[in-house]
Amino acid sequence: MRSSTDTTTKTMLVLALLAALAVLLRLGENLLPLPVQLGAIRPGLANTITILCLYLFGLRLTGLFLTARVLLVGLLSTGLFTPGFLIGLGGTLLSLLLMEAGRRRQLFSPYGIGILGAAAHNTGQILTASLIMQSSALFSLLPLLLLLSLPFGLLTGAVAAKTLPFLKQYLH
Repeated sequence: MRSSTDTTTKTMLVLALLAALAVLLRLGENLLPLPVQLGAIRPGLANTITILCLYLFGLRLTGLFLTARVLLVGLLSTGLFTPGFLIGLGGTLLSLLLMEAGRRRQLFSPYGIGILGAAAHNTGQILTASLIMQSSALFSLLPLLLLLSLPFGLLTGAVAAKTLPFLKQYLH
């Protein structure tokens, strides 16, 4: 019979491994040659890990996971508390809240949660950048970013949907 300490230790270990994988995926995206040099146009592969965390561990532990991921990526890539860091943080927060709302109310499958997360992330980035720059001019980019987020969101949701049964079996 397992003790609650074993379960907590195993959960924290899995979260740490998932956070490390998400950081590697995010940093790997920096190496991809992008046709347009806009920070918001990325595949968002780390979002797959966020979706898995939401379904496996719920909002509280996913928030812990995202805090670690955002801080590590900030340290290794954009710099902590720079405009780029804050813009990414804004996208991450909005994405987490909307994905959790969609998951909790069972409005979407993991595929839909992936699309919702990608669209919310881009929207949160535009909102945060507009606040930082004190300009609404960036809102003109939002339709393009939302359109581009559809295939990437579908991809991350699909990978999460296919991986989730395996991880659930491993964790239980």
